[in-house]
Amino acid sequence: MPLIRFFFRSILFIVSVVFVLPLVLLLITIAQKKDNRKFNKKVVNYWSKLLCYVCGLKIKQKGKIQKNPVLIVANHISWIDIPVIHCYKLVGYVAKAEIEKWPFLGFVARCGESLFIKRGKQESRKKVLESIKQRLNSNRSIAVFPEGKATNGEYLGRFHRQLMHAAVEEKKPIQAIAIKYLNKDGTRNKEIAFKDKENFIRNVFRILSLPTSTAELTFCEVIDTSTITARQAAIISHNQVESELLKNAYM
Repeated sequence: MPLIRFFFRSILFIVSVVFVLPLVLLLITIAQKKDNRKFNKKVVNYWSKLLCYVCGLKIKQKGKIQKNPVLIVANHISWIDIPVIHCYKLVGYVAKAEIEKWPFLGFVARCGESLFIKRGKQESRKKVLESIKQRLNSNRSIAVFPEGKATNGEYLGRFHRQLMHAAVEEKKPIQAIAIKYLNKDGTRNKEIAFKDKENFIRNVFRILSLPTSTAELTFCEVIDTSTITARQAAIISHNQVESELLKNAYM
C-alpha cells in the first residue's frame, strides 16, 4: 500500500509540475501584468489546493481570515506551509535571498511576489521593510515566518520583531496563523518537517509516501497595531500561536 501510494502521488506530482505549473505561472504573469488580483488569487488558490492534494494533505481552516491589507505571521515547519496558506490567502512571502538564485524554484518564488532578504545585512532588511510598507499601503498582504527558520514542530521559536515594524509604523493589522499537521488520530504528524540533513527533493518525495494527514490553520484574532510597538506585536502573535499549538497536547 505505501509503495502504491508513493507511485500514484509521484506520477501526479510530476504531471503537476511539468504540465500544470507552467500554465499556472503563465496565468499568474498575465494576471499580474493586468493587475487582476482576483484572478491571480483564484489561480494561486487552485494550484495550492492541487499541490496539497497531491501531497496527501487535507486542509482545515479555523478562525476568520482578515481582509487585505494585513501582515501574516505564522509558525514554520515545512516548505509546504506556503501552499497551505495560499489555499486561503494570496500573499507575497519574505524569503531568504538564496532562494532567488535556485534553478526553477527561484522563478516560481518571484512569480509568487516573494521579497528576498539577505540575512544579517542591514541594508537588505531596510529595503525589504520599505517593500512591505508599499505592499500594505497598496492594499496587498505579505507573510513572514518570524521564527526565521523552520522547526521540527516540537517547539515554537521566538518571534523576531524586525519585519513587524513595517505593519506597526504604517498602522496596518497583523494576523497570526497557527499551523498544525495532524495524523488521522489527531496527534502531531512528525514526518512533515525536514529530517536532519534532508534536502528539499528528499523531503518532497518522503511526504509523497506518507499516509493522508490534515493541515489545520487557525487564523488568530487580528492584532491592532495602532497603539503597540513591534516588540509587543511579536509577543502577542507568538502567544496566540503558542496557545493554539498547545491545545490537545500538540507540542
